[in-house]
Amino acid sequence: MKKITAIAAILLASLAAAGSASAQDHRTKATIPFGFYIDNKWVPAGTYTLTSDQLNPDVIAIRSENSSVSVMNVGHTVDRKPGSNVLVFAKYGDKYFLHEILSANSNMNVAFSPSKREKQTRTEQASLAPATEIYLALK
Repeated sequence: MKKITAIAAILLASLAAAGSASAQDHRTKATIPFGFYIDNKWVPAGTYTLTSDQLNPDVIAIRSENSSVSVMNVGHTVDRKPGSNVLVFAKYGDKYFLHEILSANSNMNVAFSPSKREKQTRTEQASLAPATEIYLALK
């Protein structure tokens, strides 16, 4: 449990965010120090821009700094207390899955349903250790 707390503290320190960039897009920037899955696609560690359009806030685009990675996914809007600025990951063993983007700064409050890959991983890891939620703070 101490390892998880230490990892979470390191991850919290490594994340940065930017506010809304334009009237049309909601945008935040995050440095994620581990590879993760969004839906069934694996995304390597790196700095990413997460955006959604005001008209379609549930459609999220995730792009790497050099545009070598680009992912779109559809989530569902969630209500969270004002002031939340975090990315929420589920961790099973050594695999991370993006669950939520909660960003009051960029007006993005979106949750993602578990993918087939996540359900399979959760089943495989169930006997080894319980799932862990990792929160990365957005500034």
